[in-house]
Parts: sequence; structure tokens; C-alpha cells
Amino acid sequence: MEIIQYYLKDGEKMNCIYDYVLFDLDGTLSASAPGIRRCIELTMEKMGREIPDLSDYSKYIGPPLVTTFQKLCGLSADEAKEALQIYLGFYDTEGEPRNSLFEGTRHMLERLKESSARVAVCTSKNEISAKNVCDFLGITELLDALCGSDHKIGRREKEDIIPYAMETLGAKKGDRVVMIGDTHFDAKGAAANEVDFIGVTYGYGKRETMMDAGAKEFANSALQLEKKLFGEQVLECRDCRYDTGKERFQFRVGAVIIEDGCVLLAKTDAADYYYSVGGGVQLGETAEAAVKREVFEETGLKYQVDRLLFVQENFFEDAVVRKGVRFHEISFFFLMKPMGRVSINKESWCCAGREHMHWVPVAKLKSLKVFPEFFADELADLSDGIKHFVTNELED
Repeated sequence: MEIIQYYLKDGEKMNCIYDYVLFDLDGTLSASAPGIRRCIELTMEKMGREIPDLSDYSKYIGPPLVTTFQKLCGLSADEAKEALQIYLGFYDTEGEPRNSLFEGTRHMLERLKESSARVAVCTSKNEISAKNVCDFLGITELLDALCGSDHKIGRREKEDIIPYAMETLGAKKGDRVVMIGDTHFDAKGAAANEVDFIGVTYGYGKRETMMDAGAKEFANSALQLEKKLFGEQVLECRDCRYDTGKERFQFRVGAVIIEDGCVLLAKTDAADYYYSVGGGVQLGETAEAAVKREVFEETGLKYQVDRLLFVQENFFEDAVVRKGVRFHEISFFFLMKPMGRVSINKESWCCAGREHMHWVPVAKLKSLKVFPEFFADELADLSDGIKHFVTNELED
């Protein structure tokens, strides 16, 4: 995971280039798809209806739920209203706990809070449910307003919710206002209200449909989005790393989590290999503190450190995200104290996209592509001491 942390120039206060910033919630701030999907499934089951194919999140993350129940689930207008009430009954216990913040979004909201910009969540989600989610995620205090749908008065679409959010914040037509979202519903709403739009491509919508709705500006991560909001005032990341453009040195930690003969590994859709749970060490942070933080951010589980297990000097060329960049990496791998094998429901994101956590049998590591490669031999029989490895893929 790439930690996003910035410092101000000479202690100056950073100011957003916009006076008012409106954020969609689902797919923009919150990785909410697992909870929404589960509640739709439960709603259809309770109504005795067939559960539709929910594998494509873009079909139901973004539009009002009543619209989803009609168009995706095939319900009549009256049935959709009934389904909405059933859905809301499930959401507190089955949907809300499955929410998590996308990587870097909290830091971005904190920087906006410190700036002169006024910030609102502007969502098609029911306003009460949206507040509950923001409370759960711990971001309500970072917002100046929380604006959602209200079907009783006909406020359902983004075209209607954006002016409501602007009025709540005190924004007027002609002010510097931006809507940030991940779907064409957000882009269409922004265009209808003549405000700027930035589409995020790490959410559940599709870039192509946002472009069809008039979107021209995009961000593929919270890092890039924050740079767009603050311009040149944002400085480089202050992880323990150094970049020259074609080369990078970085200090990384990895967690060795073994439960019931299986090791917890991460994988992204962009790569054909598994890798250790972990990430960069921040300046002023101990390696032990970093590995506990990284494990919690990626799994939601508070594992404790048993002992330092491996130290690796790793020289390689990235073939996935920063293609062509030559890395010199120092990694500390810590064995974590067992807690019992559990299912990992928390969604995690890194610079390569969405991460998926897998419990992989240690006995099968040799048949898979896994980094670091020495895991395949070493995890089968852990020694008592600390082992040192040098891996150099850059040697001619």
C-alpha cells in the first residue's frame, strides 16, 4: 500500500483551488459495494424474487435505489418503493459495517478541512443512511454538510441533490464549485448545474460513460485527486523513499500471517502474482508500528508483532505500475502473532488498484508466483533467528 502524506511549504496553509467541494459517497469516498450488494440480495430473497446478476457494480452503485430495483431487479414502481424500505431495514446491520474508506481519502478530507474550502457529501443515498455511514467511517466531523436524497419531496437524482448541497453550503451560481464522483450520474448532475466535475476511476463507475456525460477531468487515485484540488501546493510523499525518476529507493515492511497452515497474501487484478501484506514505512515511524498499521489498514484486523523474521535487500524493475522504474528496496518481514483464521471482508486499495486478500496454503506456495520468492521455502519451516536475503533481478 502506498501511504499518501504531504507536508506544507514553510508551514504555509494549503488552499484548495475551489471554494466548494462536493463528494459523491459510494465509490468515491467509501468502498461500499460489498454492503450494497449484500442488502440487495437480502431484499430480493425476502420479497421472494430472483436475485439479478450483481457482478457489475457500475449497474447499481450511483443511481437511486428505487431506480436500481426497477431497472436491474425488474420490480414495478410500487414494488420498488417496498423494496427500498426492506433494503433500509437491512442496511444498518448488513451494509454499513462493510464500508471502508478508499486509500488516501481521509487525508484528503483532513487537508480540505484545514483549507478555506467548504465540503459536503452529495449522494443519492438516503440522507439518514449516508450520515450513519459517514459516522461509521469517522469522517462526519470533516464535512461542512451532508446532503442526500429525500424521496418524499422528490429529491432523488444528482441534478436535484447538487443544488441542494450548494444552497446548504451557501454557494451561489458562478462560485468555484466542483462535483467529484465515479459515475455518469455524477457527471450528468454536474453538467446540469454548470459546476466543474472530476471523475475518479478507482470507484465503481466507468470512465467511458462519464466521458459520454461530459466529463473531461479524471483522477485515478486519491493522491492524484488531491493534487488536482490543491495544485502545486501539494508536495511529494514523505514515506521513507527517494525517487530520481527512473530509480527509487524505499523502506518497506511485510507481515507474515500464518493461520491453520495458510499464509495471508495480497493480489491485485493488474498482476499475476501474490505478495506479502504490508507497505511503506513513514518518516519517524518504527518498522513494528508500520507493519501493525499496514495490516490493520489492509485487513481491518489488529494483529500484534511476534518477532522480526526476515530482512531483504531487493533490486528489481517494476512491470505493473511504474513500468521501467528500477527499485532498490529494503524490507523487514515480521511474524505476526496468530489470532485465528478469519474471512477478510475489508476492501483494500493500492497504487495498482483494488487488492484482494487470500489465505494461501503454505504447502502450495511453490506452485504459485509469490513475492518474495523465498517465502515458498522459508515459511514451511521457520527458523528461530533472523534471516537476511539479497535478491537482485537487475544483475546482467
